[in-house]
Amino acid sequence: MTRPEIHACLAQKVEAAWTAYHQKVLQLPSSSVYAMAHEIHATRTCYEELVYNAGDYPANLLERLLSLDSPLETAREQWIRKENAELSERLGCVLQSIWEPEQNMEEEHGPEMAM
Repeated sequence: MTRPEIHACLAQKVEAAWTAYHQKVLQLPSSSVYAMAHEIHATRTCYEELVYNAGDYPANLLERLLSLDSPLETAREQWIRKENAELSERLGCVLQSIWEPEQNMEEEHGPEMAM
């Protein structure tokens, strides 16, 4: 399969999956949609990348993705896993940084100055 053929087939498959997903989400009550905001964002991001920016990715990876039954869902689930891991790491750094100024002050001036 040529690169343009891979892009065209993948775009067609992903667009069909996006349309079905979009229609399913529109049928849900707003409270459910709100609860799914992260998933919806990840799905739309993957959809846009795979349809509009597929040329930015290696053809062999796109071809493997095309061979899957649900390339959009698979990409979304992996996106969410990676994003959650990165967010957890970032939150750990943020939480650590909350206490760093206090620890630095304690080291410089003793425990009574940190309070």
